[in-house]
Amino acid sequence: EIPEWQVRMFHIGREAWFNLDTVNQTAAAVKARDIYLSLVSAGWPATLAKFKPSAPTKAKYCTLGEFLADVEKRSHPRPITVRRYAVTLRKIVADLGKVEAGLRGKAKRAKYDYVNGGHAAWLAKVDGQSLALLTPESLSGWRNAFVSKAGTDPVERKSAERSAASFLRCSRALFAADVLAMLKVAVPANPFAGVKIKDPGPQRYHSDVNPEWILACAERELRKDHAQQYLALVLCLWGGLRRKEADTLTWEQIDFAEGQIHIRRTPYFEPKTEESQRTVDLAPGVLDVLRAFKQGNKSEFVLEGGDANPAATYGYYRADCTWRELHAWLKGKGVTQQKAIHAILNIGANARGI
Repeated sequence: EIPEWQVRMFHIGREAWFNLDTVNQTAAAVKARDIYLSLVSAGWPATLAKFKPSAPTKAKYCTLGEFLADVEKRSHPRPITVRRYAVTLRKIVADLGKVEAGLRGKAKRAKYDYVNGGHAAWLAKVDGQSLALLTPESLSGWRNAFVSKAGTDPVERKSAERSAASFLRCSRALFAADVLAMLKVAVPANPFAGVKIKDPGPQRYHSDVNPEWILACAERELRKDHAQQYLALVLCLWGGLRRKEADTLTWEQIDFAEGQIHIRRTPYFEPKTEESQRTVDLAPGVLDVLRAFKQGNKSEFVLEGGDANPAATYGYYRADCTWRELHAWLKGKGVTQQKAIHAILNIGANARGI
C-alpha cells in the first residue's frame, strides 16, 4: 500500500514519476493537473525544478570521534581539558542523535558498564554521529528541552539552567577559532556562534553544616587515628585549597614566616587559569597544624600519597585513598552535596566571609 498518491507523466517522449505528497485523492488530482499544465506550458526542466527538485546535497562533515581525536592531536588545550569538554559535547550529541531513544532500565545503564563493553559500545555509537547534527537551532532546542525536563519546580529549573549553560560553554570551547584553525578534519562553521548562553547568575551557596562543628568532630575523630584525612580537611576547609591544589601542595609553597600558601604553577600542578595562581593567608591555628605535620616529614609533598602525574588525562590524585575516606566521613557528618570535598571549600569560604 502506498501512503501517498503518485502520478506518472508522459510528455514529448519523456516520462517521470511525481510524488503528490498527499493521501487525499482530490488534492492529489489537483496537484497532478498542475504538473501536467506546467509540462505543457513550461517544459520538463522548469516542471522538474518546481515539482521534483533534487534533494540538497548534505555537506560532508567528520564524525564526533574524528573531531575529538583531531582536537587532541593538533590543538593547544591540555589532554585532560579536552577529555572533560568531550564529556559535555558527547552528552549533547547523544541527545541530538537520539542515541538512547527507547532504552529502558538495564539497557540504558549499559553505557556505565566499563567491564563488559557496554560503555565502549555506547561511545562508538556517539562518536559515530556526524557533526552535521550541531547547528545553532539544534543546540538552542537541546537547551530548551534539557531545562523543560526539570518540570515546574523553580529550584530544579534553575539547577537545570546552570547545568545546560555549563554543558554549552564547555562544548563551545572545543570550537574556538584558534582550535578550529589547526584541524585537518572537515567541520561545520562554529555552531555555537549563534547560540545565546544564558547566564543563570551567581549561585549563593547555603549549607546547614557548621564549619566549627565539622572541625571539632575532626579533632576528636580524625586527628589522631586518621591524620592525613584531618590534614586534607584543614587545607580545604580553612586554607581554601581545591582538592588538586592540596593534593600536589609542596612544603616549599608554604611560607611559615609570612603565614601564607602560594598557589602557583609547579612541576606537579597546572592551575586551571592564571587567576587561580594566588597567595592564601593562613590563620595562626592552621599554621600550627602545618608545623606539627612538617616535623619529621621528609617528603616534598604536604599530603602523603603516590607519585604526582601531571600528564594524566583523568582526575588523578596522589592521595586518592585519603580523599575517598574523607569524602565518606563528610557524608556521615551531613554534607549532602555529591561533591563533598568541593562543598567544604564553600562552607569554609562562607565562614571566612569570602
